[in-house]
Amino acid sequence: MQKEHKYNIERKNILRSFTLIFLLSFIFQIPKCDENIIDEKEANNTWTKVESGVSACLYDIDFVNEKNGWVVGDSGVILNTKNGGETWEKQLCLTEETLFAVDFIDTNCGWICSRNSIIRTTNGGKSWEIKYSEDLGEGRFRDIQFLNMNTGYVVGGRGAFGGQGVLTKTEDGGETWQDVTPQDINTLTHISIVDKQNIWICGFGGTILNTTDLGLTWIHQDLNVSSAQYLTAIQFVDQYNGWVGGDDNSWLGFFRTTDGGSTWTQRSPDSWPVFLGVQSFFFVDSLYGWLATIPGAGPYAIIQTHDGGQTWEFLPEDMNIYDIRSFYFINKELGFAVGLEEVNTNAEGVILIYRSIE
Repeated sequence: MQKEHKYNIERKNILRSFTLIFLLSFIFQIPKCDENIIDEKEANNTWTKVESGVSACLYDIDFVNEKNGWVVGDSGVILNTKNGGETWEKQLCLTEETLFAVDFIDTNCGWICSRNSIIRTTNGGKSWEIKYSEDLGEGRFRDIQFLNMNTGYVVGGRGAFGGQGVLTKTEDGGETWQDVTPQDINTLTHISIVDKQNIWICGFGGTILNTTDLGLTWIHQDLNVSSAQYLTAIQFVDQYNGWVGGDDNSWLGFFRTTDGGSTWTQRSPDSWPVFLGVQSFFFVDSLYGWLATIPGAGPYAIIQTHDGGQTWEFLPEDMNIYDIRSFYFINKELGFAVGLEEVNTNAEGVILIYRSIE
């Protein structure tokens, strides 16, 4: 029988919310947060922990519908579910390299990027083949995203931490790949694709790129941050609303745009409950989103927002999930997260299922 552990969140009335924030601030010495960080509306939000069956850190998760999903991680781990994440089965992989990102366009066609390779399946993961390899030295591939069955992008970097950026593109479903890296670009970390006119990439040095012509030209966005800082994740839900998160240097934190990247607003350190920065996040629309902190940011691994990131709500402190690497949400009622947790001093890969009961 699949072992599960359930964690429930109940939004309290405003008085009890203020009391909770005060106590947490006193005990854990966290910065004071927005007064309305916990919504008054009562709800019951449940995260269920499902045993992954692996000790490897899990880096990315992707679903094509409510039932069919894939997870990838250390040592060539590929997991697949056909029942909405209740159980997972291992799939064979051609490499023992760490697998950092996965993207499926339907239940058959999917792609994964490892440290130095791009692999593809056309039969739902029953078999995989390496379609592209490159020795990136101390660097690696970091993310992969497809617009449709033919057009996809992979980003990463060559050389040491924050070195030369890598951007490769395919127009034939991953059969062949070409280097389309802009000149003088730092390591690139994450991709967000809304449609063919709205593709976004972030990276080291506060880099934000976007294209409206499938990558023929790239526009550089400016956040006015230090060149030493790096951005870890970016997401747009439409042509106007987007977010980007980063490391802890000078409270880089979290930015939002509502005008398609023309202007960006940074969350104030006084109201931003993340110490060491943003590891990953996922928004289902312009309001509902979930964010994972970089490990070491107190007892909280996941926080959530119902107002586009203006205020945030903590998960219970007794969740011992300290290293969430990736989210995927079907909608605001159903989502998933993967990463690593400590179990009796041992590290284990973890998969979480989120269900919201309004």
